[in-house]
Amino acid sequence: MIWLWILGGLCLALLILLLVGGSYLLFRFTVVRRRRRPAMADAPAPENDRSVWAAWRPVIEEGKAWFLAQGPEQVEITSFDGLKLTGFYLPCPGSKRTVLCFHGYRSDGWADFACVLKFYHEQGCNLLVAHQRAHGLSEGKYICFGVKERFDCRDWAGYLAGRFPGHALFLHGLSMGGATVLMAAGLDLPPQVKGVISDCGFTSPYDIMKHVAKNLHIPTFPFLPLTRVWIRLIAGFGLKEAGTLEALKKTRLPVLFIHGTSDDFVPVWMTEQNFAVCASEKHVKIQEKPAPLMPGKSHPPP
Repeated sequence: MIWLWILGGLCLALLILLLVGGSYLLFRFTVVRRRRRPAMADAPAPENDRSVWAAWRPVIEEGKAWFLAQGPEQVEITSFDGLKLTGFYLPCPGSKRTVLCFHGYRSDGWADFACVLKFYHEQGCNLLVAHQRAHGLSEGKYICFGVKERFDCRDWAGYLAGRFPGHALFLHGLSMGGATVLMAAGLDLPPQVKGVISDCGFTSPYDIMKHVAKNLHIPTFPFLPLTRVWIRLIAGFGLKEAGTLEALKKTRLPVLFIHGTSDDFVPVWMTEQNFAVCASEKHVKIQEKPAPLMPGKSHPPP
């Protein structure tokens, strides 16, 4: 009988170790910053790239090269919690409107906005491409999925409003950056901020982490509740601490929502929910899944 108790105790201890260790690994995988590349601007695309971005790699590299060739000014601000945040400002002569660009999860603004930076500039817009905390040249150890980044967005807007008081400011975010600008839309922003563009933004850190866990076949219970504990204790924020829905219910800024039905990372229903609750002037553009490729044909960029 004693051996059954010992065996049961060992199994219980192993189970606890598995749950605690597994949730900690999930925390590190999703929130902790990865090793920074030493020269991001010059890092070549891998020749064996088989990611979803592979087909767009030439366009991305061309757009990034164009932006950096213009000699943008490297600018810095200090976040509300003491981090040095870096961005790149590119003026358009004579322009009095500026687009602030906030990139997505584990990416950078040069890549995420490579297809639109030149377009914006040709339309007469100044550009500020921010490196979000824990990304690129900005400081920070933990990715906060918009919870803390929304204040960074507010502070970047404040920086530009102070430096160029006569400029109209527009916030454009992609994926996690899209959620960031939507959460920021509920804050007390400078009056110079005139509108928001959210491209495939999620609804909350908890919602997107739950969705991704399911896609990876990771049991949301008990791993997600335990991971939330690690995030709160170590990274200092909560997955349910902030979200886009509450921010959009009180914003007065016009919002353009963009999404695609073939997006399997941030599901389109999140943009549909964001659009539904938005209290301000709003418009949504949902890109339907493209038709299958014909032999010898290729789809043009969307």
